[in-house]
Amino acid sequence: MFHENSQHIPSKKICIVSIPVILLFILSCTAIQKYLDRTGIESSCDDIMKDYRSGDPAELSVFIKNFSLDHATSPFNPGTPEIRKMGKWKISVSGENDLVQEKLFFNTPLSKLTHADDKLVVYVYRPAKRKSGEILLFIPGMGVSDPAFFFIKNFFKEIITRRYTLVIYIPPYHLERIESGKKSGEGFFNHNAIRNIRIIAGCTAEIRSITGYYRSQGVSDISAWGGSMGASFLLLSAMYEPYSHLTVMIPVLDWNSLMLDNPGYCVLKQRLLADGYPEDALRRIYNLISPINYPILTPPEKILIMSAEHDQLTSTMLIKKYRQTHNNPLIKIYNRSHSTILTDYDIYSDYADQLDKWVESDH
Repeated sequence: MFHENSQHIPSKKICIVSIPVILLFILSCTAIQKYLDRTGIESSCDDIMKDYRSGDPAELSVFIKNFSLDHATSPFNPGTPEIRKMGKWKISVSGENDLVQEKLFFNTPLSKLTHADDKLVVYVYRPAKRKSGEILLFIPGMGVSDPAFFFIKNFFKEIITRRYTLVIYIPPYHLERIESGKKSGEGFFNHNAIRNIRIIAGCTAEIRSITGYYRSQGVSDISAWGGSMGASFLLLSAMYEPYSHLTVMIPVLDWNSLMLDNPGYCVLKQRLLADGYPEDALRRIYNLISPINYPILTPPEKILIMSAEHDQLTSTMLIKKYRQTHNNPLIKIYNRSHSTILTDYDIYSDYADQLDKWVESDH
């Protein structure tokens, strides 16, 4: 309620109060949300086209014939990790005064495809007196960065408060895994579909290897959260890994929806077709690593899908198709786009509520 003397509030305070109001207005505009998605997708395509080189279309059919998802995503032994201090992602959680926060660096065969000094990196938050217990594996997407931490730490706090050991997977070309001279995310995808498949499968293998590492340490209960392309890796790994429960937010369910069907990538598609790459072969390649085509081990009542109504990468129609073909997991749809969903704070409280429901159902 406003008081009668509210008009005497200094102008600076009015400006400060107005900033979140203006931001809320901008993010409530559907057209702006869609625009932010489209510009992000187009920027990604522009980065790919800078280094475009013609290849051999005949390689596609050979690759498809010989590709095995089981083999390509097979876990490996990451060895003993190097442990470093957490640094700028350190957080404070009420009631968790003994929280250990550290980064683990493992060896990875994916460095043969990314860059020579690449490591498999995870961030870990755990109570000091516990090195195992229940693990929640958090797999972010292409936008993971120091600025994104401002939002996603809200998920972290809900997870840690519920006494999970939180393990955050860092995808290649992000944070400590950024290649020298590159910006965040640059280099993950390129024009070569075969190479893109190997990267996606390689990330899935890393995730399976991390779960294997913790199981070898005596952990029997592992759950997971995945966002965007990280959700795609998670769902592929869930074909093999029995996660206790899993949540995916704005998941990439069909890689054709980005690489071949999205208008933001039409320049790449047109160039590939002009260079003699058959569209049907490209589609078959991306089908090989699209989660919509595969079952998972986690039962549907232990799956939550958080979708964005205005998502310009994965449509709600595709989300609903996945639901129909995967035994009706729980879906929540938010009035946001792919790039703005983290600004809807209902997602954090909804996720916390769902974690509590899963815990209650297990007891």
